[in-house]
Amino acid sequence: MLAALSLGAVVAAGAVAVAPADAAPSAPAVKVVAGNRAITAAWSAVSGATTYTVRLSKKRSLSHARVITTTSRTVKLGKLKNGTQYFVDVTADGPRSVRSAVVKSAAASGVPFATKKVTVSAGPAANQVKVSWSGGGRALKVAVVAGSNVTTDVRSFHSAWYPATTRSIVLTVPAKYRSTLGAGSGNPVFVKVVQSNSSSASFGPSYSYARKYRPSPAGSWAFAKAVVASALVTRLRVAELNVQSVGATAGYSTTNRWAARAQRAADYIDEAHPDLLMTAELATNKLGSCRNHPYLGQPYACRNTTQVADLAKRLTHLKVADVDAYDRVLDQMNSSKTWNGNVTNGSHVFYDPAKLTVLDWGYISPGLAPGVHFGKVTGLGVPGWTNPAIKGDRWFTWAKLRTNSSGREFFAVAGHLPVGNAAAVVKVRYAESKLLVTVLDRLAGNLPMVLGADMNGDATRDPKPAQVSFIADGWFDAAAVPAKKLRSNMKVSTANGSGKQIGAKDPGYGSKPVRHPYETSRIDYILLRNSPHTFGYANVLHLHRNGTFIKSLQGTDHNMQLATIGIGDPVG
Repeated sequence: MLAALSLGAVVAAGAVAVAPADAAPSAPAVKVVAGNRAITAAWSAVSGATTYTVRLSKKRSLSHARVITTTSRTVKLGKLKNGTQYFVDVTADGPRSVRSAVVKSAAASGVPFATKKVTVSAGPAANQVKVSWSGGGRALKVAVVAGSNVTTDVRSFHSAWYPATTRSIVLTVPAKYRSTLGAGSGNPVFVKVVQSNSSSASFGPSYSYARKYRPSPAGSWAFAKAVVASALVTRLRVAELNVQSVGATAGYSTTNRWAARAQRAADYIDEAHPDLLMTAELATNKLGSCRNHPYLGQPYACRNTTQVADLAKRLTHLKVADVDAYDRVLDQMNSSKTWNGNVTNGSHVFYDPAKLTVLDWGYISPGLAPGVHFGKVTGLGVPGWTNPAIKGDRWFTWAKLRTNSSGREFFAVAGHLPVGNAAAVVKVRYAESKLLVTVLDRLAGNLPMVLGADMNGDATRDPKPAQVSFIADGWFDAAAVPAKKLRSNMKVSTANGSGKQIGAKDPGYGSKPVRHPYETSRIDYILLRNSPHTFGYANVLHLHRNGTFIKSLQGTDHNMQLATIGIGDPVG
């Protein structure tokens, strides 16, 4: 009854009831790029098309055309005469064939035209980046070259060659580079779009007139996909800071010696208000105000006049977790009959008692033989640590903590690896990192662990950086935030004393930070194990409006690394 009523209504309106005709498919949109003795054509897909017929002719009418039938949507038309104008169209063959408009181009030799804006984003899968661009042309093929530095010549890799009409490529980081550039490494993948107008199949980051090879400007980059932070975690503000030892600045101008900068360092930390702080170069050796040498029959008498104790007294809300560090270092120095630079612990864990409770703590000595020694000091047995270039047995400190709000437990570790670029130092630093990973994994078990450390190496430039040992083991860099906007000041090095400085009376205490055109070197890190959740990251700078450092907050030559992370439940 309803169907009859509807039909009557149509008839009454004077309409004729017929089946609607199928909508005609859109014609293919064709673009061409001319190169040396060739033209590359590409076109849009047409619904229902089974093949595409390409016609090339010197005449607009396409008479006497060269005809190619293909199932692809791109074709290179070769053996052409440079400087001659050619006409191209494409017909989509299917139930209803449709023909494109005619486009024209002329084959040409010479260097490819420059690309325009290059955009890089995290790829559709982990360890991938997607590179898109506009412009370019006068080329036979196009590819993407990538690397760990802005010039793409370190840890360099590349895509295959693609047709010259390509304007987007997904590039996968090779397995051998994923500890440096992969997902969770926190390091950007720098890219260049390269075009070639010759038969050469070689790649490289540099321009070559001889082989008609042109890269885009350097510097576009993206993360190779970071882990999206989970809501099922306890959030903490976590910081790492190299405080610079009292001895390191003993010869500096008065304003940058420890007595003058101690309160500035404390205020710098308090301003950030972290829940957890891991330090480096915060020494346990005695200050000048303590005249009781440990060999004078008064063991441990100077524990309250060390640099670490001095900073601890100045901080408003943080307490030191490893309260017996001075005693344990002194035990080892007395037993080994060595003093000062040969055994040291500047790596300490500070915590906010309002947020965290300390359950346990201990130490890791690179120089001691493997195994557990006195006072929860675990030896790594790193070979070569006695080399004078290593400058001492630098201990790591660990603490087991519980979050007061959720009861989640985790470990925090503070560390400082050997400094220097000498071959012996690089070798020991890398060996130490490999052994350290094993010991820390065993210590943490299935609980989360946070490591704040001065690695004294740049993961993207150094040949054997310590960081890659951790990332290869499944650790996660807290700087690997889900989006660029969630991290700040990454164009300034974490160590202000490295490289060029502005207005510095003492190394690392310049009047302004040095800003680089691109993301630059990092030697200070916050790494996560069993809980790869990061919500924000900052290389902390406190500056006046004119860009100069606020001197009252400049208490060390390094910048604090500050991350908001998530502590999750034990892993299965």
